Amino acid sequence: MDQRALRALKRLGVAIAVVSAMWGAAIAGAAALLPGEYACAGSGGTILVGLGFKVLANGTYTDLDGKTSGRLTYGADGSTVSFVGGHLAGEVGRNIRGGRSFEIHTISCSHV
Repeated sequence: MDQRALRALKRLGVAIAVVSAMWGAAIAGAAALLPGEYACAGSGGTILVGLGFKVLANGTYTDLDGKTSGRLTYGADGSTVSFVGGHLAGEVGRNIRGGRSFEIHTISCSHV
């Protein structure tokens, strides 16, 4: 490989590193849910056992028994979370606060 091609590859590597760092900062700035267990409650504070789940550090979630799993995706502004696959598939949580609580329709879910 000639010197010009090597310089071009180095510039490309630097560009990729810069974009990667910017992308990582954008993701880190989003209000992602904290890893751990979440309980969900309906009106009057009644715990809804079937809606409880665990968020894993790799961006996935499971039901409380660990039998079904899915992944989490976040809206561009970080205020919503969508459940893809698993027992909450298709649900959208809104108004994420501090990565610890949000609502699905009128149900409130919080980190325990």
